[in-house]
Amino acid sequence: MSYQIHKANQNDFPGLEKLLDGYYQGNWRGNSEQLKHDLESGDFEILVTENDGKELIGFLFWTLTYDLNWCFKGGEVIDFYVSPTHRGRGAALLLTIGMAKEAQKRGAAFLKGGSENQVVHRTFGRMAMRQPDGELYVSGRAFRHLAELSGKNPREIVKNLPEAAWNFEP
Repeated sequence: MSYQIHKANQNDFPGLEKLLDGYYQGNWRGNSEQLKHDLESGDFEILVTENDGKELIGFLFWTLTYDLNWCFKGGEVIDFYVSPTHRGRGAALLLTIGMAKEAQKRGAAFLKGGSENQVVHRTFGRMAMRQPDGELYVSGRAFRHLAELSGKNPREIVKNLPEAAWNFEP
């Protein structure tokens, strides 16, 4: 099975609503019209992945952030979800790489993943630095290498994931 990643657009909202219902276990309290409006602001981005049948099977909401200590822009995961029937097949990795590539285009030098989201932990875990508060970071050589994997298939990506030690290399 192959997956395609793209920035969410207005046509994706029926599938995105279905995914949000799955993510929030049927209790999403949001409003699609408000989300569409907010997406147009550019304050955050949504990447989605679809299967061969053009069905949306995952999303990654992210935004730019800033690390004042190092004076670097970064990309921060807001929320991240892949439908349970498609987990373990590379969709989460493709979304992460898509985020890295988009963040890099916007001047970012790292990715930051939340301590609460299990998809972030499973996907970032092998290649990230873990802070005492549970936050995960992919930075330095690891971040650049991850962005360079854009366009590769999941099998190639898994073989070429950056090593966690690369986070400590400029």
